[in-house]
Amino acid sequence: MPFLHRFVELALAFHHTVRDEDQDLAATIGRLRTLTATGDFAYFTDIAHHMADLPLPGPSTTRWTKPEHEVRTAWRGLV
Repeated sequence: MPFLHRFVELALAFHHTVRDEDQDLAATIGRLRTLTATGDFAYFTDIAHHMADLPLPGPSTTRWTKPEHEVRTAWRGLV
């Protein structure tokens, strides 16, 4: 069940964003990046950045069905 760790880390990213816990968020995003390094669920890292309104560290390989700014706004709106 290690694949579930990605979901837990994404939920933690949301939690830390809501609570404005920048250091914890950075650590969580780092772990999430490691867990998605194979490409599986790589969009979770993008979502974490979007929720926190942080810039992506580089070009994303994720292809959204809507323009990225709309996706970012939608995820940020959840926070």
